[in-house]
Amino acid sequence: MSSRKRYGLYLRIWLPGAALIILGSVFVLSASSIYGITITGNPVYYFEKHLIWLALGGIGVYLLNKTKIRHLEKYSFLLFVLSIIILPLPKFFGSLRWIRLGPLSFQPAELVKFTFIIYLADYLSKKKTEITNLKTLIVPILFLALITGILQMQKDIGTFVVIFFTFLLLIFLGGAKIKHIGIFTLTGILIFVGLILMFPYRIQRIKTYLNPSADIQGTGYQTLQSLIAIGSGGIKGKGLGSGDRKLKFLPEAHKDYIYAVVGEEMGFIGTSCVLALFALIVFSSLTISTLTSDNYIKFLTAGIGGLFGFQFLLHASVVLNIIPAKGTTLPFFSVGGSSFLINVLALGVLLNIARQVCFEESLDDFDDLIKI
Repeated sequence: MSSRKRYGLYLRIWLPGAALIILGSVFVLSASSIYGITITGNPVYYFEKHLIWLALGGIGVYLLNKTKIRHLEKYSFLLFVLSIIILPLPKFFGSLRWIRLGPLSFQPAELVKFTFIIYLADYLSKKKTEITNLKTLIVPILFLALITGILQMQKDIGTFVVIFFTFLLLIFLGGAKIKHIGIFTLTGILIFVGLILMFPYRIQRIKTYLNPSADIQGTGYQTLQSLIAIGSGGIKGKGLGSGDRKLKFLPEAHKDYIYAVVGEEMGFIGTSCVLALFALIVFSSLTISTLTSDNYIKFLTAGIGGLFGFQFLLHASVVLNIIPAKGTTLPFFSVGGSSFLINVLALGVLLNIARQVCFEESLDDFDDLIKI
């Protein structure tokens, strides 16, 4: 592979990643100012906290780029087990999903999303020749079931969906039999339906999704306001900072519905640009996954790309009322320190891998796979 193509592939992750962090930070400030004024009287309250997490993420990325991926592989299982141990801790601190860390808070479920990928990449790389045997997948399935159970203590179904689809992606890329993937998919759907039926508020969300206009001032209010925000932006949007739905009309505009703010202020062009940036990272990750001869890196890269892709699709689908509402952040955009930090660290690992694969591995046999 020529130096130009290597560098181009690396930039297809680095530039969209940097753009998403910068653009996301701008929208954190834009969407959260009214909430900051309401809660503390400080319009930049959430943005200041965001900058702290950004600094921590920057330090983390720097350290990750000084660390060999082999070290991450070596401690994959340990990191995963530790994340499972801390996953139920919010319950013991009187919170549903968060652990307070002084002025900041941390959501263990965000960490599990990432460490499950790290663990699964290690497990599948060691079991690749046995992946067609259903028994080989029992161990990760049991871990997935354990995580799912703990998440339901926290009433978190969004994290289950992201982890489950990432699991399906990796076993598919690993060469699992289609009939086994079909069995897991059907089982996952049944579990998902069961999780919905466990909680009445989830059943109500399904009803709202099917007919949001039935209660425009109640259960359907947030969905309708989201669609109004997206629609009112038109092609070019109202201008950065000029949206009015975030001014307490659209609940959770700075978190679970921030893509609607992007649509209102930057229009179809803006939402399409955000979509394109995520798509570049996802497909570039999958490309790198096909280029490397290292099985661990292959699975880890595809898993991180899938993590970004599934989170974006889930968030955008809720905002557009394609699927029923569920609390899912938009990576790099939504207010939420732990979510932002983990996504930045995941991006840092991806950049570390991209640098190694693009500039250190011998890729001469794959020259015609990259078209730049």
